[in-house]
Amino acid sequence: MGHDKTRSDVTVGNVDWDDPQINHLLKKVDGWNIDHRSHLPPKHVLIRVTCGWSASEASKPALLISDGDGVMVLATRFPLPHGEEVQVNSEAAGTSRTRWGVVIEEREGLRGEDRAEGVFLNWLRIRLR
Repeated sequence: MGHDKTRSDVTVGNVDWDDPQINHLLKKVDGWNIDHRSHLPPKHVLIRVTCGWSASEASKPALLISDGDGVMVLATRFPLPHGEEVQVNSEAAGTSRTRWGVVIEEREGLRGEDRAEGVFLNWLRIRLR
């Protein structure tokens, strides 16, 4: 079948890594990274750390920027504590929804606008209750 090709069927040709045009291109893309975010618009939510040393009664605003495959990605102005449970409250069409997740990764945003605004990205594994 035409779509079932092994890697040996692909020819990339000879590359002259000393070519000034290639070096110029490589310098332009140096430092690029993939910061995948959902194609859906961000959704305003309220979050609260519910377990662990950072547990709080106060809710704080966040943006839900990706939600799928058992993982939520939240943008916040502060890092969420790794390994702790977070309650995520949202509203849509007058209906409230509450879900919980455990923080599995957190880091500063890599985009220029994220750094300028002090945005942190937090990955939560959705937890069923």
